[in-house]
Amino acid sequence: MSATTLLSLIAAAVIALGLSVYMYGFKSRLNLRLRWILGILRFMTLLTLGVLLVNPKIKKETYTTQKPALNILVDNSSSLQNLNRDSVVVDLSTALLEDAELNERFDISAFQFDQSFSPLNSLDFQGVSSNIAEGLQGLTTINGDQNAATVLLTDGNQTLGRDYASLGNRLKNPVFPVVIGDTTQFEDLRISRLNANRYAYQDNEFPVELSLGYTGNNAVNTVLIIRKGNQVVKRQALSFDPQGNAQTIEVLLKADQVGIQTYTAELQALASERNTSNNRQQFAVEVIDQSTRVAIISSIQHPDLGALKKSITTLKQREVSVMEPAQAVGKLDDYQLVILYQPDSRFTPVYQELNELKKNRWTITGLQTDWNFLNDIQLRYAKIGAGGEDQVSAETNRNYPIFAMDPVDFSSYPPLITQFGSLDVFVPYDELLSQTISGIFTESPMLFSFEADGVREAVWDAQGLWRWRAHNFIETRSFEQFDDLVANMVQYLSSNKRRSRLNVSYESFYYSNAQIGIQAQYFNENYQFDPEASLNLTYTNADGQSQRLPMLLKNNYYQANLDGLAAGMYDFTVTVDGQGIARSGQFTILDFSVEDQLLTPDVLKLSSLASNTAGSLFYEDQLGQLKSALMEDSRFVAIQKSRQNVVPLISLKILLGLLGLLLAIEWFTRKYNGLI
Repeated sequence: MSATTLLSLIAAAVIALGLSVYMYGFKSRLNLRLRWILGILRFMTLLTLGVLLVNPKIKKETYTTQKPALNILVDNSSSLQNLNRDSVVVDLSTALLEDAELNERFDISAFQFDQSFSPLNSLDFQGVSSNIAEGLQGLTTINGDQNAATVLLTDGNQTLGRDYASLGNRLKNPVFPVVIGDTTQFEDLRISRLNANRYAYQDNEFPVELSLGYTGNNAVNTVLIIRKGNQVVKRQALSFDPQGNAQTIEVLLKADQVGIQTYTAELQALASERNTSNNRQQFAVEVIDQSTRVAIISSIQHPDLGALKKSITTLKQREVSVMEPAQAVGKLDDYQLVILYQPDSRFTPVYQELNELKKNRWTITGLQTDWNFLNDIQLRYAKIGAGGEDQVSAETNRNYPIFAMDPVDFSSYPPLITQFGSLDVFVPYDELLSQTISGIFTESPMLFSFEADGVREAVWDAQGLWRWRAHNFIETRSFEQFDDLVANMVQYLSSNKRRSRLNVSYESFYYSNAQIGIQAQYFNENYQFDPEASLNLTYTNADGQSQRLPMLLKNNYYQANLDGLAAGMYDFTVTVDGQGIARSGQFTILDFSVEDQLLTPDVLKLSSLASNTAGSLFYEDQLGQLKSALMEDSRFVAIQKSRQNVVPLISLKILLGLLGLLLAIEWFTRKYNGLI
């Protein structure tokens, strides 16, 4: 208490005493006994009021006892059910949670993990993958600097996330792994990994890469068999021994049928093999009959021609021919798309044939373009009084409705060159790239597309495209952004499929352990993306059972998440409420459980985790030893904490009550003695 506060309290006491003596000590006609009683009451009342007015601060100290935390982290992945150890895990976790001695010593909490981490709710052992690292890191976040221990009930086989054994010092508290499962090693053949392209083209061969492994002490022989349905399409003899226990092989398969082709790769099992589920793996390839021939017509030599050809032929099924206008006449019907590079009067017969064939086209203009000719030969766009040179940059329209693009910022790319003048478009069009000069939007589009009289056309009013492709490589070490832009436009212009207000994007097949999602874009009558629409997805399995769910808006598309669906074939329909617009499709989910591949506990990693965190390793039949280790560990002791609070005296309600009581007693005394 400060000297000022002490002096204030003394002054309050002196004032209270003085006023009381003055009121009841002089010139009072009351008898002596009553004067003393009322004087003392008045003194105490005034003193209490003075103390409240001075309002000194007092220190209040509280004590709490904090027990160390004990986290029970339980593996909820399907591998434990495959090991027939699900009941063992339930019994162990229940025994730890309900143990009276452990509850007296620790503050116990329970958590579970599979592909995600959460508080323990109900163990169903249906997790399609296990992320041990996420569970351990989640506990580190929850515990903070609290003294804690973690008991980890798992087989140690992680199929998702970073290596948990390498977390080391990132985990602040010791981990006590309990190994679940039979640690006896048996002979085992397995397909560790299978890589195959999702797409192949008809009559081409496509590669399949398989990583194969063997566990055992003998030299063994087996056969790799790949089937399509019941037909064997590949058979290869293989040998393994303890030294040569891993092989990576590549086989070539023929894509002879269009559509989704499902294959099964299988290693012939050994006689002593107990786990044969990891000998077999399904995969699928969608065989496409899509060969696109593109003609680039130009009367000049320019580096843009090479850049365009490289971008288009990134996909091997696309063939590009570069020719002069005179060479192209009479051959245009052999191509799905014609690119007209900087047209001039020599293109007259080309335009005549294109109009007769109603052929889609892509016009690219620049300094060598004859705009007088171009304005006369077609009436859909024009640049009047074109001349001179202008350097222009581009801004991407992220709501371009024709096809979805990654959000590439082309404004950071080098300026392109065009002829000075305003480009006017006389038909409804969609603008992909807007023209800017020094960051200011002009009224002219740079790259746009439209449909008129059953013909699709795109116009790119700029030359120097090769600079963009080179810039893309310098910045990202790949041509992907530029090539994707060109490829998407070529794909759109090569097709005569009618434009739709509802576009649905999905894969023809998914693996059951991967994310499964269907995306859709919906446009209003002006073909502008509509973020206010209500889209729903209805899917039906092979048994005719249907389910409907809403599609959620995400950026500039709608999405439905179908993770967790069982393997099989599904039909689906996407509908827009109140619009009568729908799109349907079909996809297949292939059965693949990475949890089935490893049925032996990973004791080595769990032992490393225990060692790196100053914990200890136990087995499923060592519950008693685990309990003793936790109870006897001197690191896990309760901590008594004190907390000191400085509070103002006026916050103590008892003083206010005392003041009211004194006033009431004084009033009652005076009333009783007839003084009121």
